[in-house]
Amino acid sequence: MAERLTAAALALLLMPGLGLANCYRANGDDGELRFTGVAEGDEVAGSFHEFSVSLCMDGNDLATADIEVTVQTASVDTGDSMRDSELRGDHFFNVGDDPEATWVSSRVASDGDGFVAQGTLTLRGIDKNQAVRLRLSDGEPPVLTGSANILRLKWGVGTGDDYQDTDFIRNRVDLEFELRLQPYSEG
Repeated sequence: MAERLTAAALALLLMPGLGLANCYRANGDDGELRFTGVAEGDEVAGSFHEFSVSLCMDGNDLATADIEVTVQTASVDTGDSMRDSELRGDHFFNVGDDPEATWVSSRVASDGDGFVAQGTLTLRGIDKNQAVRLRLSDGEPPVLTGSANILRLKWGVGTGDDYQDTDFIRNRVDLEFELRLQPYSEG
């Protein structure tokens, strides 16, 4: 009788959708979260140093993943202290009132040789859908890479003065990341 129960329990774990979740975390020590924009015709590159990522999926199937990302927007760094101060201010990230940006996945689907995750980006208190392209390596630890094209004005980033002028500052900001995922136990 015990053998049949053990075999039944093992069979349940092997069924798709009922397996144990593999959960991972990453932060600024585990990789990079970079962005590129254009201001006055010149490329502006930077990164965020303080962020956290949580990802849980069935087995190694990224299509089943639940992903949460939190970015401390005050950690923005473009290598120019005056620009960084402006980015932290009221016209851009407004870190005094909105110190974090979050992105939470709602679904992940296979797309060619990678995946596209749909989710909600909350920035400056505004919630909007934002797609993110993803790839996951087979290594140990796995490496999650991806990118997104964010239209900053949808979230009120770059308001007032000339900042809303897309000839002065391009609306699209390109985001890229590469993270070595660290395993952890959920719960």
